[in-house]
Amino acid sequence: MLALTACTFPGSGKEKENGVESLDREEAGSLKVAYFQSQAFFTQYGNAFQAMFPKLEIEVVSTESVTRADDPVAQMQKLVDSEQPDVLVLSEAQYEALAKDGRLYDLEAVIKQSKFDIDSFHPAVIDLLKAYGGGKLYGLSPSFSSQALYYNKSLFDQYKIDYPKDGMSWDEVLQLAARFPVKKGGDNALYGLSPSMQSTDAFALIRMIGEAKGLGYADSDSGTVSINTPEWKEIFKAVTDGYKSGVIQLPSSGGGGDSSGPTVSMTMEGSGKSIQLGPDSMRFMSGQSAMAIDSPILMNMLGVGAARPEVRKQNADPGGKGEPKSPGEGVVWDVVTVPVDRSRPDVAGGMSLDNVFAINAASNNLAAAWELVKYINGEQVAKMNAKSSSSLSSRTAQATESDGKNIGAFYALGLDPQSLLQTLPEGFAESFAQMASEHIQKVVNGTASLDEAMKAIQSQGQDLLTKAKQ
Repeated sequence: MLALTACTFPGSGKEKENGVESLDREEAGSLKVAYFQSQAFFTQYGNAFQAMFPKLEIEVVSTESVTRADDPVAQMQKLVDSEQPDVLVLSEAQYEALAKDGRLYDLEAVIKQSKFDIDSFHPAVIDLLKAYGGGKLYGLSPSFSSQALYYNKSLFDQYKIDYPKDGMSWDEVLQLAARFPVKKGGDNALYGLSPSMQSTDAFALIRMIGEAKGLGYADSDSGTVSINTPEWKEIFKAVTDGYKSGVIQLPSSGGGGDSSGPTVSMTMEGSGKSIQLGPDSMRFMSGQSAMAIDSPILMNMLGVGAARPEVRKQNADPGGKGEPKSPGEGVVWDVVTVPVDRSRPDVAGGMSLDNVFAINAASNNLAAAWELVKYINGEQVAKMNAKSSSSLSSRTAQATESDGKNIGAFYALGLDPQSLLQTLPEGFAESFAQMASEHIQKVVNGTASLDEAMKAIQSQGQDLLTKAKQ
């Protein structure tokens, strides 16, 4: 009974949760936190938390060098060994690796016994955390990212086309995109559909549609690539035809970071990573694309949420004088759910976790560590971040309209269970996408037929998988 329920030990006056003593507000103690940067931690969480526990000393171990390392997973493992932080802020890959190594504290029992309101979390977030944790919950993520279909209401009105709706299939969206008059490239360009702003991969859209249909292109267990099939060929043809005609914007291999026009630099919360976007990656924001598949980053760039991009008009305003207009200013837009497949209308891929907060299994300060993790993932912080953060709150109560936009579209679909079953060797997906994109470009340019490209992708993809497994 003592192991299963909260109890009070005689003489201690402290309630225990799964063997973790509750922390008194006036109790002295210490806590070491592995976070990207000390000032960022105290600004976002530490100052308010320390006001609650004024006698608790908090030390922040910077993970800035870990984030920028060639192998952030291995570097984080080394940092845990050398610094032994109590609380860790991890990427998905770091969380998965440390959980597998038994380095993280299992939170499920203490969550139940402390009556922490985990039922308010988006179920897909918890499912993803458990999937990376091998079925157990070793961390909590206060925010996540998913995708939605953005549409330019002004362009739909101009060409008298009905707006997209939640739950549309990929076939319906591609047909909708084809109804707009194509104008490829230049200042007067018009596309029916654009990829994510950060996309540099012509294979990404094909992969997304295939995964929505439940198709896999590689199996790590059997060591086989299976992409030269009738099902995949149908998707390849639809997308490459769209690239050729200009109905679908072909992603820029350089990420759209062309210095010949306005660029936007943006620093991502909690990681210090920055992205730079050029004209090609801002077609939707420029009013040159009717629809776009993207994450909440695009929503923030369009003026909803807390994103504050730095706009540089390198050529148009070389002296940097005056206040440049924000990209997306004047675009009338909204979002609906990302397209689905009719056979699986309630699930979608493209969901990812932002920072995962976990506790070191070897920590000697479990009470303080749990209080911090609980606070960061609690309702109070979620409410504050709803007004100041550019991320989606994991708590569904915050899935409300923002500036009249359908923010619920990012929350509406569940996690695709098949995507969790697919594990590929490290680096294989990236190298495969790069290789496939090169062949897709040949099809678009007319230097290779679709059949030739798919045979080459199948053959070279098999070689890449075999080498990756070795």
